[in-house]
Amino acid sequence: MPPSQSVALPLRGQFRSLYTQLKRAHLLERTPVIFCEGDSWFSTPLAMNLLDWIVSPAPEDEARGVPLLGHGGLFFRAEHSGDHASRNPDDPKRSMFVPDNIDDIIGWYGKFDFDLILLSAGGNDFVDNFLKKTFAGQQNLSADAGFQRVLDTGKYEQVKQAYALFLQAALAAKPNIPILAHTYDHPQLIGRPGALTPGNIGVAALLKKSVGPWIGPHIDAIVNADPAKTADERRRFVRLLIDGFEKNVLRELKHDPRFAGRFDYVDLRGTLTSQSQWFDEMHPTEAGFHALATKFRAAIIGKLPAAKR
Repeated sequence: MPPSQSVALPLRGQFRSLYTQLKRAHLLERTPVIFCEGDSWFSTPLAMNLLDWIVSPAPEDEARGVPLLGHGGLFFRAEHSGDHASRNPDDPKRSMFVPDNIDDIIGWYGKFDFDLILLSAGGNDFVDNFLKKTFAGQQNLSADAGFQRVLDTGKYEQVKQAYALFLQAALAAKPNIPILAHTYDHPQLIGRPGALTPGNIGVAALLKKSVGPWIGPHIDAIVNADPAKTADERRRFVRLLIDGFEKNVLRELKHDPRFAGRFDYVDLRGTLTSQSQWFDEMHPTEAGFHALATKFRAAIIGKLPAAKR
């Protein structure tokens, strides 16, 4: 494969067929084989998302010397927009790291020689109905008091345990395969839905009714003593929410002796500081995802076997 040419397949039969062909042609020795599971940061169809930019980098990336996967790559993509990391109480089938789903994907994953697992999970667990229930009946809360309510729910621990369940199963199947996740960045457009127009997302705009918001409508209880600063207070609360995920989930898992040296994450916070880089509350624009992918790709390459970088 040329340096920037990769193949991403969502169907198991397609993946198995191409994997077999590469093996017969003795090309697996230099082709990264990557398993991907995640949420809309890996799967949103509204623009080139974080994973799309990894699989299909822009031509100017190669021209500028941005590190690309050395000999292309074979990606199996199992991600779905809206999935939760832990059990989704409103739609259990939209849950990634639960026994039934883990048994299914790891049983299949274990049959192939993957070089890396990429994860994008946890953001959906902390928005929408979770926030609605957490702040039902509440009022006049500061960002700090609101964040304490989130801590008191035990949701971070629940998500961490769900991640751990997956990590244990994946490492039991393939002990030496690294697993790489990412943080989310700090949202800039709290309360703003995505603009669905044919001009920005094509004909898909005619089929979708709305995109968000998932945060703003549920945090009216977060206010500031100075009404003019309430919007800033709500943004501060959301920053605390994102930072809490890094501190209480990803960081603890990275330093957990059970996963030391095998699980890692890329800290993407602080990358997208302009509102123009965001499509809606939770999703960057195509250009925003491209900026994030530049950081993510470098970490991916560092986790691959030397012959496949």
